Amino acid sequence: MHTVGITEPEAPHRRRPDRGAAGCRVRVRVLVVDEQALFRAGIRHLLSDAEGFELVGEVSSAEGALRMLPELSPAPDVVLIDPRLEAGAGTVAIRAVRSGPTPERSAVNGARHGRVPRVLAVSVRDDDDSVVASMRAGASGYITKQTSEQELLRAIEIVAEGGAVFSPVIARRLSGYFAAPHAVSYRSAFPQLTGRETQVLDLLARGWNNSRIARDLVLTEKTVRNYVSQILGKLDAHHRMEVVVRAREAGLGILH
Repeated sequence: MHTVGITEPEAPHRRRPDRGAAGCRVRVRVLVVDEQALFRAGIRHLLSDAEGFELVGEVSSAEGALRMLPELSPAPDVVLIDPRLEAGAGTVAIRAVRSGPTPERSAVNGARHGRVPRVLAVSVRDDDDSVVASMRAGASGYITKQTSEQELLRAIEIVAEGGAVFSPVIARRLSGYFAAPHAVSYRSAFPQLTGRETQVLDLLARGWNNSRIARDLVLTEKTVRNYVSQILGKLDAHHRMEVVVRAREAGLGILH
């Protein structure tokens, strides 16, 4: 099975892991949030043997993750979260991680407080509801625990670099979910968007990249990136895949 990566920037500037003075990449810092001790141990072993990665913490609950995050400085680049944590706490944790640092955390972490960790959802389940809920909460990708070690490492890299990633089976599930009709009209779902922004959102929902959108609408790629950034801001979204999910739910991007 090959991981499917979508690595186009969601805004003009993509955040990448830091590089040292000699140009060597600093380790991608990873926090693991999972109830299964065996899975956490497997991730611990995998990251300890992999070049360019550092496990900065592991916890078994969403509550534990939210307690640990303010204590980590610098903040992790990627947080692995099982969205199926107890009583729906997984998606709550995803949303909390992506909401950014609290004022208290800012005071503790100083200059690095502005770096909001990205989230990769990792679960044994790949049902539509779990995947879509995770994306809407702000996850940058969703893979299953059956993913191979090398594919998992690559997925972490993609997410750390600002991309979105899914395993093929989940990509197929998303396609099936998006193909189903939805009752909500995009005209009422996104009243805050201008007509042009809605056009761009519709093309994003079709899976088009910035270059293709620019050609279709006779715009520069820089202008398209600006529109995407404006859409993310108006919809209070963390990345372009989140707005794609919401747009498809509202009926955009479906060719008739």
